[in-house]
Amino acid sequence: MKRVTSKRSILMMAIATLLSQACGGGGGSDNSTPPTPPTPPPTTQYTLSGTIRPASGTAIDSDVNDPVASYRSNDTVAEAQPIPNPVTLSGYVNQPGSGSSGRSRTTGDEVDVYKVSLLAGQPINLLIAGDGVNDDLDLALADINGKIIDASASQNRAESLTIKTGGDYLVVVAVDKGASNYVLTIGQALAPVSTGTRLRLSDPFVTGEAIVLFRDAATMPAGGLRAQALNPTVREQGEPERNTLIELDKQAQVSTYSPLADTAGSCFPEEFQPDDPVLRDKLKTLCLIKVLKRDSSVADATPNFIREVNFVPNDPLYQFQWHYPQINLPQTWDLTTGANTLVAVIDTGVVLSHPDLQGQLVDGYDFIKDPANAGDGDGIDRDPSDPGDRSNPDGSSSFHGTHVSGTVAAATNNSIGVAGVAFSAKVMPLRVCGQFGCSDYDIEQAMRFAARLPNDSGTVPPRRADVINLSIGGPGFSSASQAVYDQVRAAGVVIVAAAGNEASSEPSYPAGYPGVIGVSAVDINKNLAPYSNFGPWVSVAAPGGSTARDVNGDGKPDGVLSTVATDSGGKLVNDYVIWQGTSMATPHMAGVVALMKSVAPNLTPADVANLLASGALTEDLGTAGKDDRFGYGLINAYKAVTAAANTGGNPVNPTPILAVSPSALNFGISVSSQTLTVLNGGGSNLTVNAPTENSGGWLSVTPTQINASGIGNYAVAVRRDGLADGVYSATITFGSNANGVQVRVIMQIANNLSAGAVGQQYVLLVNPTTGDTIADVTAVRQANGSYTYTLSDVPAGSYEIFAGSDSNNNQFICDIGESCGAYITTDAPVMIEVNQNRSGLDFVSGFTVNLADFKSVKADTGETGKRRHSTRQVGTAH
Repeated sequence: MKRVTSKRSILMMAIATLLSQACGGGGGSDNSTPPTPPTPPPTTQYTLSGTIRPASGTAIDSDVNDPVASYRSNDTVAEAQPIPNPVTLSGYVNQPGSGSSGRSRTTGDEVDVYKVSLLAGQPINLLIAGDGVNDDLDLALADINGKIIDASASQNRAESLTIKTGGDYLVVVAVDKGASNYVLTIGQALAPVSTGTRLRLSDPFVTGEAIVLFRDAATMPAGGLRAQALNPTVREQGEPERNTLIELDKQAQVSTYSPLADTAGSCFPEEFQPDDPVLRDKLKTLCLIKVLKRDSSVADATPNFIREVNFVPNDPLYQFQWHYPQINLPQTWDLTTGANTLVAVIDTGVVLSHPDLQGQLVDGYDFIKDPANAGDGDGIDRDPSDPGDRSNPDGSSSFHGTHVSGTVAAATNNSIGVAGVAFSAKVMPLRVCGQFGCSDYDIEQAMRFAARLPNDSGTVPPRRADVINLSIGGPGFSSASQAVYDQVRAAGVVIVAAAGNEASSEPSYPAGYPGVIGVSAVDINKNLAPYSNFGPWVSVAAPGGSTARDVNGDGKPDGVLSTVATDSGGKLVNDYVIWQGTSMATPHMAGVVALMKSVAPNLTPADVANLLASGALTEDLGTAGKDDRFGYGLINAYKAVTAAANTGGNPVNPTPILAVSPSALNFGISVSSQTLTVLNGGGSNLTVNAPTENSGGWLSVTPTQINASGIGNYAVAVRRDGLADGVYSATITFGSNANGVQVRVIMQIANNLSAGAVGQQYVLLVNPTTGDTIADVTAVRQANGSYTYTLSDVPAGSYEIFAGSDSNNNQFICDIGESCGAYITTDAPVMIEVNQNRSGLDFVSGFTVNLADFKSVKADTGETGKRRHSTRQVGTAH
C-alpha cells in the first residue's frame, strides 16, 4: 500500500526521537527493574461503509499513470477510446522521464486519443492542470483516420476548439513538454467563449511568419540570447524594443543561433498530421511559435493574424452561470444593477488582487481576535485581505469569502470572468474566519461594525451596510448572540445566512435566529439540493447547485461559478471555480436585497420580511405557501425589485416575462425524461403558446401541470428505439405574448458507454482538526459503475470522509484534473461522529473545473491549487 507521511507525523516522530535520546541515550545503567505499566483499557472500534457514485456525464482516460487503475492504451488511431457527448473527462499525459513515478513515467504517455460523435458548433475545451508552459499540452481535432483538421497549440492552461461540421471525430490530447493532469470538456454551444491568447489552426494567419517582441538587453535573463540573434530590427539608441516580423522557415534553416534550428517543427506525433499541405504548414507555424515563446530572450510571440471585424462578449464565463437566469436576473438588470448599495460579506476576507473584484470593494476590517487563528501575525486590524485560512488539511486555503463576494458583486461588462448579482453594489469584506474557523464573538464584532454600532475595533465605517451576508453557520443557539442580531437588524441592516449543508432539519445558526433570512439551496431543476438543510426556520431558497450533474449539457458541473483563488504550492493564483452549497445560495439572496435597496433605499428589514411572507419576492415551490424546504419559495429578482420599487414609491410598470428553466437539457446516454418549468418571471398577464420542437420525432414535449395561460410544468421525453448510434440535438421553442424562449436539447445513443466514470477511487478517513489520515481503503468498483468502500477498525471520534482518484500517481488524490468527493459535499464536508457501526455513508465523486484561463482575452499562467486536500496514505482528499 502506498504511504505518505504527513508533516504532523514527521514532527511527532522527531519529538519522539529527541525524547528517547534525552531519556535513554549514553551513560550507564542503574539495573533497576522498571515498574509494570498499567494495562490500557480496550479500545472499541467500528466499521464505516458506503457507496461512491460517479457524477453523471463523466469519463476517465483509460491509461493514466496510477498503476492500480484499470488500463487500456488509447495512444493510437486504432486504440481510440470512445467517450460520450456531452462529457467532463479527466486524463493524464507525460513525456518519457517526466511526472511522478508510475505506469508511464519511464516510457511516457505522450498522446491520448478519444473517439466521439460531435455536433456543429460544439466547443471542446482542454483545461490543463499544469502551467501550460513547463507542463504544456495541446489539443487537436482529427478525422476518423487521424488526420488533423484543427488544433489549438498555445502556451496557456486552456486550449479550445469549435466544431464546424457535425460527425464522428478523434479528439487528440498531446503533451509538448513535461507532464500534467487535464480536464477535457465537450458540451452544448450555449454561447461563445473567449479564452486567452490562442494558437489555433483554424484561425486566419500568415503561414511561416511570427510577430515577435524581444526583451530589452538590460532586462534579458542570463543565457537569453539564442532567439535575439534573429532580431533584424534596427533601433535608435534608447528606443524600446518593438514588434518584429520573423520568417520562421528561413530562420530555422540558416541560423545556427536560432532555437528553431533543432526542432522538427511539429507538436503532434507524425500519425496525427493534416493531409492538407496548407494545414500542415500552418500547424508547423504554430509549433515553431511555441518554441520561440519558450526562449528567455522573447517577451512574446504570436501568429501574424489576419483580422476582421468580430464581437467579443464582455463576461466570457457568464454563459456558465445558469443560476442567474433561474432567478430572472437578466430582466432585472434592465431596472437596476444595485448602485448606491453596500453588502457586508462576513467570511474569510477577500483576495484583494482578484481582477473581477477591482473597484467592487470598500474598506473592511479583520475581526479575528486570536492571532493563532488569524494566521496573519496579529489580532484584529484594518486589513480584510484573506491570507489563506489553511483550512484544507494539506495546508492550502479555501478563499471562501472571495467566492461569495464574486456572486454578490463581481465586476460585469469588463471583458473578464463572471458577472455578479448586484454588480453596481459594493462589498465590505469583514474577516472573521481563520485557520480554526469563525468564533461567535468575532462574528458579533463584525456584525456590529457593519451596522455602525460600537465594536472592538474602536471605529465604525463611513456608512453602514444595507445587507449582511453570512455564508457560515453551525449548531447551538445563543441568546447572547440573538441579542446582537436583533440590535443589528434594528439598526436597519438586512441579515441573510446560509441554512447549512448537512441535509438535516436541525437548525443552523445564525440562519436559525428569528429575524435572519435563512437560505436553503436548490439545484438547476429547482429541487432542494441533496446537501441542503431544511426546516421551519428556512425563509427562502436560492441557487446553490449540484456538481453531481450536468443537466444543461454545457460540459460543466451544475454548481455555482464565481471568483476564487488558490494557493496550493505556496503561489497565489486568481481563479474561477464551480462550487455547490448553501454558502453559494446565500449571496444570491443578499445580492437581490441589494438590488431592492437600490430602488427603495428606505426599505427596512421588516419591510423585506413582510414582502417575503406575502409571496411578492419569490416563485413558490413545493407545498403552497411557506414550507420547510424552500421557505416562501425561490427568490425571483425581477419580482423582488418590482415589489421594492412599488413599496418605495417608484412603481415599475409590470411587464410579463416568459422564463423557462432549465435553459437547456442534456439527456446523455441514459436519461429518458426531464421537466421544464415555464413561468411568468415578471408581472401583468402572460399567455404561452403551445411549444414546438424540431427533432423529427425522437423528442416530445407534453404539458403535465399547466394553467389556462400555458404556465406550469412540461414533461420532455426522448425515444431512443430505432435510432443509430450518434449525438442528436433539437430545439424546443416557447412563444408568448411577451417574448420567445428556445431550449436546446442534446442526447446520445451509445450502447457501449457508461453514464459516468471517475477513475479508481481511494477513500480516506480524516481527522478534521489535524488533517491526518486515520484510515484509508481502495474502493471496489461495481458493475453499475459505482464504488463501495468499508473502513474497518475505526476508533471512536469525529471524522470526515473523502474520496478521489490519483491519475498522476503523485500520492495525492483530488489534484486538479482528478475526481474528488466527500461526505456529503466537498465544499463543506460533514463531520461524522463515530460511536457505532455506520453504513449508508454515500456520496458523489466528480471533477472540479477551474476556469481561470477563460476569464479574459489575455490569460494568466501559473499553477492552481485545490479547494480541499487532506494528507493521506494513498493521497490527498478534496
